Amino acid sequence: MPAFWMTINPSDLRNPLVLLLAGVEYSGDAFPAANATIRRATATSNPVAVAQFFHHTCKGIFDGLLGSNTDRVGILGLVANHFGVVETNGRGMLHLHALVWLTGNLEFGTLRDRVLRDKPFALRMVRYIESVVVHSIDLDGTSGPNVEPAFAPPSAKGAEADDEFHSRLSVDSNSIAYRKQVHSSNHNATCFKYSQKGQGSETCRFGMPRELRPNSEVDELGVIHLARNHGWVNPWNPTIASCIRSNQDISWIPTVVKALSVIFYITNYATKDDVSPYQMLVKAALLKQSIDKAKATLTPDANDLRIRKKDMDQFALRCFNTLSHDREISGVQIASSLLQLPTYYTDNYNFVQVNLW
Repeated sequence: MPAFWMTINPSDLRNPLVLLLAGVEYSGDAFPAANATIRRATATSNPVAVAQFFHHTCKGIFDGLLGSNTDRVGILGLVANHFGVVETNGRGMLHLHALVWLTGNLEFGTLRDRVLRDKPFALRMVRYIESVVVHSIDLDGTSGPNVEPAFAPPSAKGAEADDEFHSRLSVDSNSIAYRKQVHSSNHNATCFKYSQKGQGSETCRFGMPRELRPNSEVDELGVIHLARNHGWVNPWNPTIASCIRSNQDISWIPTVVKALSVIFYITNYATKDDVSPYQMLVKAALLKQSIDKAKATLTPDANDLRIRKKDMDQFALRCFNTLSHDREISGVQIASSLLQLPTYYTDNYNFVQVNLW
C-alpha cells in the first residue's frame, strides 16, 4: 500500500521558470522588481510556457527530490514508485495529486503491531515522519504576514557549513509555509461545495480548523499523530516548500481506511467528467422536451420536421454531443495536450485491469 499522499500546486504567476520558458529575458536581480502585472501577463498569455513549467516541476519533484525508483535516497527515503494524476483548478491551471510508495513499506497491520510493542521503533517512526511532514509553523522564525518570501531558495553554492545552510533553508521553507500553507479562517466556496443543507453544511470538508497537539504521539491503535501548533495549517514538506514556493499538501497514510480513501479519491479524479450529473439530467430533459414539442405542434417548421425524423434515435449520443460542445477547456489544458505532456506520472506502466462488478 502507498505510504504518502501528496498534492502539488505550482504557482505559474510567481515562478521565474515561466518567464524563461516564455522567452522573456531578465537578469537574476531584476525579477523581484518585476511587478505582478508583468508576471501575470506572461503566465496568462503563454499557456505553452505554463504547461511546460508544470511538467518540469512534476519531473523535478519525482526524479530529483523523491528519486523514485533510482535506489537513491530522496527527501522521503527510498521511494519505490509514485502515481500522480493531473487535474485543473477553477481557473484552468494544472495541479497534481499523487501516491508515493516506499521501498520495504510494511503492511499496515505489521507496522501498527510493531509501533505498539517496540517503543524505540515507534520513536524512530515519529522522528522520521516529523522530518518529512510538518503540521506546524515557527511563528517566531517568519518574516511576518505582510512580507513576501524571497523568490528563490537559499543557494547551496556558498562556502558556509552544512548546518548554516540547513538553518537558512529551514527559515526559508517556514516563511513559504507561513504565506502559502495557512487555510483561510473565513473559508472559501470549495470548503462546502459537497455539503447539503441540514447535513453539517457549516463543516469544512478539509477539517479546518484542526485540533492542536503539543507533542507527537502514538494512540492506542498504533496511529501516529503529529504535533500541531496552528489549527489552520495544511501539512507541508520543508524541501518541497522551498523548491516550488507555493501551496502543497502531504500526509502519511497510517491506516487501510485512509489508503483506500485516497486510492478512491485519485481514481475518481482520473476518471471524472467535467460535466456534472445534474447538467446531464437537465440537458436530457430539455432535449426530450424539444422532441415532444416538435411532435405536438400542428404547424411544424423545418427544425421540427428534423427533430421528428430523428425522434429518440441515438438519444444518449445526442445528449453527450450537446454537452461536449459546451465544454470549457483552458488554454493550458489545450497546450498540454498538443505538447503530448503526461496526464499522469509514474515509473511503473504495468497496469492491471480490475473488474469491480
